[in-house]
Amino acid sequence: MNKEYERIRNSLSCSVSPEDYRTLELRLSYLAEMAQIENRSISLYDVHKKQFLLKVDKHIQLLGYDPSEININDIDGYHSMIHSDDLPCMYDAEIKMYNFLQHIQGPAKKDYKLIYDYRVKAKNGQYIRFLHQLIIFELDSNYHSWILLILSDVLSNHPANERPRRFLLNTKTKRVCLFNEEAGIASEIVTKREREIIELVSQGMDSDETAERLCISRHTVHNHRRNILSKTHTKNMIQAITYLNAIGVLS
Repeated sequence: MNKEYERIRNSLSCSVSPEDYRTLELRLSYLAEMAQIENRSISLYDVHKKQFLLKVDKHIQLLGYDPSEININDIDGYHSMIHSDDLPCMYDAEIKMYNFLQHIQGPAKKDYKLIYDYRVKAKNGQYIRFLHQLIIFELDSNYHSWILLILSDVLSNHPANERPRRFLLNTKTKRVCLFNEEAGIASEIVTKREREIIELVSQGMDSDETAERLCISRHTVHNHRRNILSKTHTKNMIQAITYLNAIGVLS
């Protein structure tokens, strides 16, 4: 799987001009500022040059490293820090995203994002779980993927040995296009009724109050809450809501 991942990565090419890069340059400072405000890591990977154009990494110190110890373009070096059980899942997810997008025409490719998490080994030997979102930020003149946007957040209070989650999500429809069967999802990460329950939980309502507001039984509310926790692999509703907000499902 690693060989297929490398083959695809090395085979990608784009048709871009110096003017395209000048236009892109104007947007880099905005993204860097957004990373500071939102306290998350943001990277822009150039498929054409096969290097990062921007990498605001808020997690290097969390992993115990000094920024001078990390070469941002050493992708293989970073992958060596990923838990060996999680790395094949990451390769497989990105390969299947690539194959899926091969059948999407025109600018619609930018409507999809890959959401996945994995454990990264810190300098002290412990693992920290990160949530990554991979988005097509810019296409070239032939609608090939040119700039990839990677958003990264820490998943705190997450079970250490939990298997990775992954979804290919249509950001416009909120529909899950790949890997939905792994989490028991029909088409959406949360259903309309689950959204209603999440909204009421966010307002501080307990199960009895939620049941009364929605005219359903307390048992039904509990079933929906269990489903939400199961699909997000979280321990409680606060963690579930934090996760769903991070990936943009509730926006």
